[in-house]
Formats: sequence, C-alpha cells, structure tokens
Amino acid sequence: MSVEILAADRFGWRRNVGRGIDTLATGDPAAEAAVRNVLAASQASPATLARAVQEVPGHFAVIAKGQETGCAIVDHCRSSPVFLTDDAVSNDAHLIRLRRQLDKPDRVGIEDAAMAGFVTGRRTLFENLHQLPAGSLALWQGNSPAIARYRDYMPTAVKTDSEDMLIEAFLAALDDATKRTIQVANGRPIWVPLSGGRDSRMLLSKFVELGYDNLHAFTYGPPGNDERRAAKFIADRLGVPWSFVASRPTQMREFFASNERSNYWDYCDGLSAVPNFQDLLTLQKLRQSGTLPADAVLVNGQTGDFISGGHIPANLMSSDLTPDTLFEAIVSKHFSLWHSLKTQERLSAVRTRIFDQLDVKPDEPLDRDHAVALYEQFEFDERQAKYVINGQRNYEFLGLDWSLPLWDSAMVEFWRNVPVAMKFRQKLFVTALARWNYCGLFRNFDPKVGHWSGLARAVLIPSRLIRLSLGPARRDAFLRQMLYFGMYRDQYAPFGYAEFYRNARDLRNPVSLLSREWIHERGLSGDAG
Repeated sequence: MSVEILAADRFGWRRNVGRGIDTLATGDPAAEAAVRNVLAASQASPATLARAVQEVPGHFAVIAKGQETGCAIVDHCRSSPVFLTDDAVSNDAHLIRLRRQLDKPDRVGIEDAAMAGFVTGRRTLFENLHQLPAGSLALWQGNSPAIARYRDYMPTAVKTDSEDMLIEAFLAALDDATKRTIQVANGRPIWVPLSGGRDSRMLLSKFVELGYDNLHAFTYGPPGNDERRAAKFIADRLGVPWSFVASRPTQMREFFASNERSNYWDYCDGLSAVPNFQDLLTLQKLRQSGTLPADAVLVNGQTGDFISGGHIPANLMSSDLTPDTLFEAIVSKHFSLWHSLKTQERLSAVRTRIFDQLDVKPDEPLDRDHAVALYEQFEFDERQAKYVINGQRNYEFLGLDWSLPLWDSAMVEFWRNVPVAMKFRQKLFVTALARWNYCGLFRNFDPKVGHWSGLARAVLIPSRLIRLSLGPARRDAFLRQMLYFGMYRDQYAPFGYAEFYRNARDLRNPVSLLSREWIHERGLSGDAG
C-alpha cells in the first residue's frame, strides 16, 4: 500500500521533491538529509532510520516517501507533531481527519483529554487517527505502518561521577546547547520570556555570558505581580532591555470569543491536547506595536524544572514502593483536572493503560530508582511532549521562529542519566547554578512569587481571619473560591465567575475549564462539570 503525504501549509515546514523522494520536514535540515539518504539507498528499516537521525543535534520532524517506502519520524521530544492513519501521514491532524473522514470519537482518548488535558499513547480524540509519540518513527512497507520507538527517557547508564564532575558536565552541556541556539539565531534578535524562576534566568544569563548582544526579555501577567518585579531586577542586572505586558481579563474574554482563537485552537491542538495559550496574547500585542521584530527567535525556559528532577514526587523516594504507589503519583499529577471524573471505574481503566504503556506488572515491587524513571518517562512522553512543548505552536501561529535549548538532545541525554538522589528537588541543578552564580543571580537570590497580586492581595486579610476563627479547612475553601481573582485570572475570565464558582470544588485549575470547552467544541463530551 502506498502512503499519501497530506501537507498543510504550516510555519517552518518545507516540501522537497527530487531523486524520486518526496519530503515534508521542519527543523534541523540534517534530519531531512539523513532520511532522504536512507530512502535513496533503498535501505529503509526502523534501525537504519534511527541511526540516521541519532546524531542530529537540532529539533526536527520528517515525513518522506520514496518509490516503495514511506516513513515519518519525530525527534526525541516530539517538538513538532506528526499524525497518521494506515494509508496517510500529515503535519496537521485536522487535515488528515477531514481527508480520511474520521468522525468516530475515540472514547478512551476523550476520557484521557477530560481527565488530563492530553491524549495518551498514539491515540487522538478520533478513532483510527494516530499521533507519533516522542522519539518514534513510522515505516510503511506493507498494508499498515510499523511504529518503532528509537529513543526514550529511561536511564541508559546512570552516572557514578562525583558531584563536582556532574556539575562540570551539566554546565558544559548548557554551554553547548546555548551555543547551538546562538548559531541558529545567527544574529537575529533573541527574545526570552523572563519569569522569577531559575530556567529563563539561567538562559538569559548564559546568552549574556556568551556575548550575544541582540537580546530582549519580556514578562507578562497581572499588573503588580511578583514575577514582574523579579524579572525587571534580573534584566537590569544583566543589562538586557526588558518589557512588561499586563494581561487583562477583558482582553482574554474578547479573544476567547473570537474566530482567531478558534483558528488558533485548530492550528495547535493536534486533536490530542488542549492548546497552551502561554504568551500568545502578549506576543500578539508586541508584534502589533512593532516592538517585537518579525525575525525574532523566541527562547523560553521550558522545561528545566522537569528535566533536572523538579517534578519527582516525594512519595516515590521511599524504599517501600509498589506499582500502585507509582500509579497514584501519576494520577495525582496528570489525571486530576476534575475530581468528579476520578471514579473507580475510570481509574481502573487508566491504571491498566498506564501499566501497559510503561510495561509494569501490577503485582511486582518497584525499587525507588526504577519507579522514578518510569514516572519521568510517562511525564516526558505525555504532558511534556504533548502539552508543554506544544506551546511552541504559539510562536508558529504568529509566524515566529523558536529554539528550545533546555530540550536540546545532549541536554536531555545528560539529565536522564543523573542519579535520582542528585535530581530530587533539583539538587544538582540548584548547586551547579549557585556555584556558577553569574552576576550574583543564583546564590542567595530566590524571588518569592505569590499567587495574589495587586488588589487581589486583599483576599489575604479575610483568609487570615477565617483561619483564626473557623480553622484552616474553611480558610482553604474560601481561597479556592477566590482563585478566579488570582494569578490566572485571565485564564478563568472567558468562563465568568458564576461558572467558576459552580465548579470551584471540582476543578483543579484553568486547564480544567479549557479542556472541557475544547472537547465540547470538537463536538464531543468528556462528562465533566
């Protein structure tokens, strides 16, 4: 069976036909060249394709078709997604669904999306429409594609080096990843979304240290928020121009009701994850004002806290672990958008899927390091690749280029083999940055970022009184009802306070409401709220 390439006109993707080979690709040109060479030599197999791209340093996705063989391959973190059926492959899930008339809902995929905000494994919201997982390839040589995983996040050889040697190796990997971004930027302006956290601060500092002077930092959020003060201090200390764009609930409400937002969701969701607004409206304002150049390269800090161990749950650091301990940690982090959806029946089905995906036997004990590795593998494949990294679609939707140095292949390779004890609570990461301490920004400098800003801080007064008179539980219930006015007020704004209040005890955060609306707009139902 011949596979058909269905190409959508999307930012950064290019079509190349020659030597009897048709390719659709994005990212590092070395990956496209390597795949074309394999097909030209009539040597296509999962092993030859994997070897061909193994040393490609940049991010990429490649779809290719030769005389007898078709293939598709995404990089280690699925920075640009690819979608497929038995006889077609595309860079756009909506296009392939339309052309193949795939209208039957995938109930398992919808359940994932309602509980987690993304669809796990190869599924999407519709049956027979699949996505390529991170570090995977598809090869068509018969009636259906063979799917193979060529790279994952499980440790391959846990490092036994001293702390000093590990710090030296991490800082060297950081240098190399930053230099690769500088090479890609090639003199173009690099714009860094700057928060009060370590990741973006580290990248901006590294660009300055390496002498790249075409830099600009920007921060966004509610007026008067703590991130703004911290970011301004950091930018001033580094001598980097900085802008702040205030987020306004009214602007988000207007945008959410617009056709542009609908188009944005179609562009970004891949029918597999709720779109991540991230800094979309901020960048749109900066572009419209002429402040942000059209040739800028966006470089965010995604996602240093994950790869350096910041997401490892404390309950997995015990010596007495079972598969259900791992399952409970995964559900708590990833399948808890709506408390009401966590029924025994649903959780039992999710448990089976997770254990199958991770190849875990429910009656066999787990040691600490293996449990942590499995937990990080699941988050790497699912939330990070499908939701967090998919935030890069923000930039592409606006016609902006991007780079992800903290998801650099060598950087990821380093961190997956760092011992668990050195990753837990980011021990190695924090120690290394404190030792580097560029411009005094990483030692004895830990800006506190609160949830309440501006006039919203007023809720703290009655919350203290409620705690003193009625106890912590009532205080917590009151603050939950006030979250609408907190740090994420613009994300809640499209739904109004009445809708928020009605669901306050059930939902987890704004993504709960956004996921429910996203599923509904696809003509489906996740039975939440």
